[in-house]
Amino acid sequence: MKVKRTIFVSMILLISVLCLSFMNVNYDKLSRYPYKNEESNRLIREYLTDDEIEYIIEYSIAPTTFIAYIQERDFNIYHAAEYRDLNKLLWDETPSNIVKMVEQTRQSLDVVTLANYLVHYSYDEILYWIQHGDPFVDDAILVTNAGNTNAYVDDKHTISTRKPFNLEVISEEIPTVNDKRIQIDVALQTPLKLLCTAISEDIETNRPCGGLLVNNGYISYAEQETLYKAASEKYGDNVDMIEFKPGHSEHQLGLAVDFVLEGLDDSNFAKTEQYTWLTENAYKYGLIQTYQATNSQVTNKSEQSYHFRFVGFEYARYLHENNLTLSDMATN
Repeated sequence: MKVKRTIFVSMILLISVLCLSFMNVNYDKLSRYPYKNEESNRLIREYLTDDEIEYIIEYSIAPTTFIAYIQERDFNIYHAAEYRDLNKLLWDETPSNIVKMVEQTRQSLDVVTLANYLVHYSYDEILYWIQHGDPFVDDAILVTNAGNTNAYVDDKHTISTRKPFNLEVISEEIPTVNDKRIQIDVALQTPLKLLCTAISEDIETNRPCGGLLVNNGYISYAEQETLYKAASEKYGDNVDMIEFKPGHSEHQLGLAVDFVLEGLDDSNFAKTEQYTWLTENAYKYGLIQTYQATNSQVTNKSEQSYHFRFVGFEYARYLHENNLTLSDMATN
């Protein structure tokens, strides 16, 4: 009798185990998932772990939030909301790029900030900034509106390695030193031609652009690094009054030019009638003198009478009429 009872109990246990095994084999992990789409469910089963499936079920995360990204390298279901939010801002980006950008930058930037930077920077430039920062200034701030004509750079604010999107060689109508092929932002091209025409008409000289020559326009990050290191060797601790750190120069914006007069060094430029004309009229063409003796304590730069920066017609007029500089606006 005891033997029969043991055999019976063993059979019951065996049947129970077999039933449980059969149930587990046929159990649908997505049976509690409220979204019924066979293709989505297939992808979920293939690419998500049991814990991740439990997560989307528990929080009722719809497939539309993440299914477009699920097959991409480095996809993370826990970051799905960030993919969705970035895609709303960058609707023409591929799922692959959306996942890559979120995963590579999320520890440093939220998606809204990232999207704002991408208006003015390439993604590689942003990634370089995140990975390397500013080797010359520990607490530097990356300028958000780097492509705008009123973007402001100084010893604190940088555009890092950014190259302007709209550079072009300066017009042949604008004389340059030794006929150099100088690049400037396209926004500066027409104002500079208008300025040259006007000064030629106002100053009695048979030389084009009233005798003015453009010596510098766009200067790249790498070129500025070379200039800064050379100036450091020459001027030592006073270098920042003379030269710009890479990423901190208006020339890198493509919106600034340095004028010269043939046979005259920079230190005497302020004594010329051309400089007097520029101080009285350059604003009419959207250009201003950024670095003046009156604001050197703010800009940390010695006066550069030959350096003029395009900020746009209305803004330049406003600054001129109110006796303000670009640094006054940036620091207020």
